[in-house]
Amino acid sequence: MRKQNYWGYIFTLPFVINVVVFLIFPVVFSAYISFTQYDLFNAPKWTGLTNWINMFNKDEFWISMRNVFAFALIFVPLQTLFAFLIAFLLNQALRAKSLFRLMYFMPVVTPWLAGGVVWAWMFNHQYGVINWFLGLFNIDPVHWIDNKSWLVVMASIAIVNVWKGVGQSMIILLAGMQNVPKEVLEAGQIDGASGWKQLTHIVFPIVTPMVYMVVILSTISAFQAFDIFLGLFGGIQAGIPQQSVVPNLVVYRDSFVLFKMGPASAMAWILFFVILVVTLFQRYFEKRWVHYD
Repeated sequence: MRKQNYWGYIFTLPFVINVVVFLIFPVVFSAYISFTQYDLFNAPKWTGLTNWINMFNKDEFWISMRNVFAFALIFVPLQTLFAFLIAFLLNQALRAKSLFRLMYFMPVVTPWLAGGVVWAWMFNHQYGVINWFLGLFNIDPVHWIDNKSWLVVMASIAIVNVWKGVGQSMIILLAGMQNVPKEVLEAGQIDGASGWKQLTHIVFPIVTPMVYMVVILSTISAFQAFDIFLGLFGGIQAGIPQQSVVPNLVVYRDSFVLFKMGPASAMAWILFFVILVVTLFQRYFEKRWVHYD
């Protein structure tokens, strides 16, 4: 028995080392350097709460939080709604259903660099295909991702993020819809329930656990948004425009452009606590609309 336990510890050792080296140590070290002045080249100098206090005193911090909350409030409902409707349609008896599933999932596996370049061109004020299409209806060209209004910029980027992530959410919801008992749907048809009533009164209540999962995952990804901004704007400079600044851009800039690891770590931990509070808030209201029975 002891020999079996010995070999068990040996076989789990690589996994334990991996967790300690690549998960626990980075988390603990980032928490430590958030209280220091550290530039990757010199030893960390303890500064206490200076980085945290300075972060809260910066206008850029509050602007980035405003932007990311607006981004999440636009992105999460849109992605959840479109993913739910697409999953419902693909769950019907359609021809070439597998082809449509593949088409909707393709953006998920598309690299952000390629997708960002294409969408940046589509959003171009002078030559973009979106403004060209609007021009057919005599609508003036719109500045999308370079607009002076932060709300327009966040809404534009949220639309791109929906295009990128709706396929993954659709797969989760489609898996839930395929487990809806056919007997329940047939009973609804006998009672005269139309397709819309089946969707809202039968399918939706049954798949609310999957909808809740999609909302949670979408919210976390919205607050952690980074690749989409890097892909659309082509890089991060020392000065980030107020219309497009979000917390992870600040973390990246402070870390790898300005080499200020202390403030970057403080910002990362603040973002972690913000996501935690938002998730707990969603968890609090879960029992009011999610049905597990």
